[in-house]
Amino acid sequence: MTPRVGDEVHWFAEQGLFDGLFLMRDEQSGTFWDHMTGEAVYGPLVGQKLEVDALVQTTVERALQADPDAMVTLSPQAIRTDDQMKVGGLLAGIRGRLNGFFQSTVEREDERRPTMDLGMGLWTDHEAMYYPMDRLRDEGRAIVDAFSGRDVLIYIDPRTFVPAALIVDGGDPEWEGEVLRLSDGTYVENGLLYAANGDKLETLRPLQVFTRWYGFSLTFPGTEIWEGRD
Repeated sequence: MTPRVGDEVHWFAEQGLFDGLFLMRDEQSGTFWDHMTGEAVYGPLVGQKLEVDALVQTTVERALQADPDAMVTLSPQAIRTDDQMKVGGLLAGIRGRLNGFFQSTVEREDERRPTMDLGMGLWTDHEAMYYPMDRLRDEGRAIVDAFSGRDVLIYIDPRTFVPAALIVDGGDPEWEGEVLRLSDGTYVENGLLYAANGDKLETLRPLQVFTRWYGFSLTFPGTEIWEGRD
């Protein structure tokens, strides 16, 4: 979510819960915003929507590779150990079940998947799809699926251990070590897309978030669930 309301940058902070998810409130207007969709849900700016972008887990090396001028903030202490990250990423070690305080804000859950299930969620203004982490693993940690009229590669990144999604032209992904090759000769390495000759290509991403099932399904009621290849 981009913190720009009209032509002004506003200051945002977590100031409430709804459906087990934090709401963001901007200090200038007192409006509450859905951090995933960018929509104003309560307050004087209801009806407005902020620009949103894909949320991608990455590394400092990759961030600087994609943009050498990027500003990077470092923590002096790792949030999780490497072993915990390999289990399923940052979210895997937070809670085995939804905290009672968070649960008290949820009126009704979508019971098609377990509450704390992990997966990749993709969405547009008109549709949403959830890719369970366990099914991605069962499919060799990489699939190409049609979403919103485009072919999208969803794969579990070998460095960050969490899913990522790219818009691609090729299919039939195959791993060669940490390099993921597609049928048209393009390949993914260190989170970036390359042509067969090694030239770096523009990396286009759908709106995406690595998330718990309860949060994604409550934000996008009726979301489809990817069931695996036919």
